[in-house]
Amino acid sequence: MKHVVFLTAAMVVALVATPALASDSGPFSFLQDEGSATAPTQDAAPAEPAAEAPAPTDTASAEAAPKKDSAVPDAVAVLTGGTASQERFGGAFSFSQSLGLGSFVMDKFARQPYYGWSINLAPRVFLYKDLWLSMSFSMSGELSQSFTSNNTYPRVFMPSDLFISLKYKYVIPKIKVNFSPFIRIGAPTSAESRARDLYLSTGIGFDLNRMFGKHVLLGYSFRYNKNWNGSTSTVIPRYASLIRLNGAEDAGGGQAYGGGLTSEMSIMNRLMASFIINDQWSISVVLGISNAWTYKGALPSERDEFTNENAKPGRGQSDSTSGVIDISYQPWEHVGFSIGMSSSQPAFTADNKSLRFPFFDFTSEGNNFTQFYFDVTVNY
Repeated sequence: MKHVVFLTAAMVVALVATPALASDSGPFSFLQDEGSATAPTQDAAPAEPAAEAPAPTDTASAEAAPKKDSAVPDAVAVLTGGTASQERFGGAFSFSQSLGLGSFVMDKFARQPYYGWSINLAPRVFLYKDLWLSMSFSMSGELSQSFTSNNTYPRVFMPSDLFISLKYKYVIPKIKVNFSPFIRIGAPTSAESRARDLYLSTGIGFDLNRMFGKHVLLGYSFRYNKNWNGSTSTVIPRYASLIRLNGAEDAGGGQAYGGGLTSEMSIMNRLMASFIINDQWSISVVLGISNAWTYKGALPSERDEFTNENAKPGRGQSDSTSGVIDISYQPWEHVGFSIGMSSSQPAFTADNKSLRFPFFDFTSEGNNFTQFYFDVTVNY
């Protein structure tokens, strides 16, 4: 297996194969990011590479399915979204359980218990040596019912957006850095993206990572995401409790505008460090920073009598951070376990005066920005 850090990204090639694809969405939404799924996640069609590739000879087949590289455990690759192996066909399936920090708040008025689960599927196929096509999709749910969940009822199944990515890996000579550019396209299969009236999301970016000795893997990732929405405001069914709370504007057709402005574009930067203890155990730390901007014209471009003194005219901007501390154990070749803490939250406190600590929510524990998780991952 190669040391590759995978970041989901937009692939325009899929426009030929899929009718209508859509957005970024959401513990690892920024690994998937923000749009969310979570994302997040969370983002001129070139010729289909597979269509132009000649029929594989024995040599080409060997290149398309290189041997595993045992230096990086599968659990580390899966945590960061990388390829668990480099067989011709493969991928990863994982089941995750999360317990929110709000479950432990002593104040009964601030306490918001949260217990959720998610199933994640990430198949991929190598089109050629170091060039692969992958898909990412998840289904999640909340067994508890919290005020901050935005769900109208508990135990509802929530699909994520579906992302298809095309990625290539190139090893920079001499410095031995793996450079992996990618493109991604996303379909609006999540309730959140449909509420944002999202048609399509596209993204482009790259990953950089390098092994230092036999135990340390460092990585950096960048992604730019562009959303294609039909409206600059969120569109939600009128009967939803969220609409009644916010007093949204009736848009006709059983829908209403409200719940905030949609994002036109976003960028994400991520740093990752893994300490590989041995073939079974590893510890990883991931820090992500996301910045998103609303559509131009969605807010007044100049200050008027209705503008708050603390507001800045022009495009709206939201900044968020995501931090993960993970311990992974892989006792078998194709099965691994991870336990850790994940935080996805606004970059600043509610008064906009102080930065939040990215790995733990010390200021608004009841919001469940910080969650404790346990994952079971199967590589195939």
